[in-house]
Amino acid sequence: MKDLTLLVMVGPIGNHLLEQQMGRILRVAAQETIHRIMDTGRAARVILAAPDQAGLESLEKAPFPLEWDLDRGDRSFEFGARLAGLIQRHQISRLLYVGAGAAPLMSTAGWEAVLTAFAEMEEGLLTNNLHSSDWIAVAPAEAILAYAHRLPTDNAMAWVLHREAGLPARVWPRSTASLLDLDTPVDAMIVAQHPQAPLALREAVARTGWDPSRVRQILTLLRTPGSRLVLAGRVPSWAWAALERHAQIWTRVFSEERGMQASARMHRGEVRSLVYTYLQAVGPRRFFETLGELADGALLDIRVWMAAAGRWPAPVDRYAADLFAVLEIQDPVIREWIEAAVQAPLTVLVGGHTLVAAGLVALLEAALGVPCISL
Repeated sequence: MKDLTLLVMVGPIGNHLLEQQMGRILRVAAQETIHRIMDTGRAARVILAAPDQAGLESLEKAPFPLEWDLDRGDRSFEFGARLAGLIQRHQISRLLYVGAGAAPLMSTAGWEAVLTAFAEMEEGLLTNNLHSSDWIAVAPAEAILAYAHRLPTDNAMAWVLHREAGLPARVWPRSTASLLDLDTPVDAMIVAQHPQAPLALREAVARTGWDPSRVRQILTLLRTPGSRLVLAGRVPSWAWAALERHAQIWTRVFSEERGMQASARMHRGEVRSLVYTYLQAVGPRRFFETLGELADGALLDIRVWMAAAGRWPAPVDRYAADLFAVLEIQDPVIREWIEAAVQAPLTVLVGGHTLVAAGLVALLEAALGVPCISL
């Protein structure tokens, strides 16, 4: 596909140790993804947008056309404006945008299938998730320019381009590989347990020294007939269905606020959560004691709680929460939640949307050794 440009945007490494560790993991993931996509022969070139080349140096010797576009340090980063500038500056007509942590389990064959399907589309978009896109192919890419101001993050791209710009949309068939996104440390630890994880990514996660024991305890729970699991947050029906089909366990599901970012409900302060309301009513300690009465383990999308509470802490606090690194958490409310979770009488994993969606299915596949959703 001579006119297809692969665009990958990588964020800064950061200053805090947790940011640096996650930043390095994302850069390893981005390099692996770039190689797999370019191995299809379907993309003419790669544009790599990043604040610097640290941890990406191996791409300088890549056997395909690659252009660097380094972030300007004299202005604040705005995703939509940055994307529009890249499209104009590099004259991109057909675009495959892939977030740094998107689809780390996707094989070259998987990307070949995606790009073959996109080649048949003269106009429109193809994405892994219409409500929260992690990767998206768009033609014409110029359609994005008028809606750049509506794109605070990449997650809103598919929704805005379809609903507001009117581009025809196709959503790729669900698979763990196409839907999984590395956004937080718990996502990375889950991916490292998956049999399809690239070796370089496994090694990058191992180098952090993060404790995977909670992830492994959930894997054991998923293998144990009769175990009980609570899921709470933006739980999609397909993830729950995969769990019901493949694991002989009992589940309680509290699914709420799906699409809170793409719909801008979070931006408008409209997020509401029944689970968070109960947490407020009884306090964190009693909340987790109640979970212990209901289940042996819990996967909790606490980003819904954060939005409902009107507090969206810096990445360091979010990462520290996911790692149960209580002493690293600056926000006193979130620290209280995690302190209670550490003392809970059940195994708890906390994170974001991925944890209770593709991350859940990745855990299931890692536990059972079989595909649980596939192309």
